[in-house]
Amino acid sequence: MEQKSKEIQQMFDNIAGRYDLLNRVLSFRTDVRWRKKAIKLAGIAGGQTVLDLACGTADMMIEMDRRVLGVNLVGGDFSYNMMLIGKQKFPKGSFSVADAHCLPFADNSFDRITISFGFRNVTDKPKGLKEMHRVLKDGGKLCILEFSQPEGPIFSRLYRLYFTKILPFIGGIISGNRKAYEYLPDSVYKFPKKDVYRQMILDAGFSEAQFNPMSFGICDATICIKK
Repeated sequence: MEQKSKEIQQMFDNIAGRYDLLNRVLSFRTDVRWRKKAIKLAGIAGGQTVLDLACGTADMMIEMDRRVLGVNLVGGDFSYNMMLIGKQKFPKGSFSVADAHCLPFADNSFDRITISFGFRNVTDKPKGLKEMHRVLKDGGKLCILEFSQPEGPIFSRLYRLYFTKILPFIGGIISGNRKAYEYLPDSVYKFPKKDVYRQMILDAGFSEAQFNPMSFGICDATICIKK
């Protein structure tokens, strides 16, 4: 698992320069709407301290700063190149090199944690969830915004065609790294099924897992509550 994590880290370091452009092109800017809804569902408010894990190029941090007055934002990512771009885009934020498997933060540090399109890259998901639970305050919420598999026979087939054939082709041309965009659909289709995913969240210590599917099930914002 450690070797796999290093490979994923290197992959994101390599595509950092084109990451934002590809997000907008390949999602038709729907990723912006998904982030806005996730912020609302997480109940992020002024005065809270929020960790944006797998912060990447800081898109989620920028969106939270726009929408919530007086929120204290900390970004964490294991891809140094992605985070460098994030620092340039959002200089008022605080950033830390952070691997979800071993977070460099004290217990009960954050009111909220968000992780957007990064949880599928956590190779040991139970361990990552336990670490997020550890650094979250009692009564806090973790919001996992992640791609999911849409339901419905017709739409799911069309989506699979786009996701596994068209997306890697376009992503490979723009980024120069087709392998990275073949990894994306592979990681989504290997993601735990909903019942297994829910139990994984509960086993990590969270009292509740609320699923909030968006865009016909393409994406889901899962709210994990710590009592």
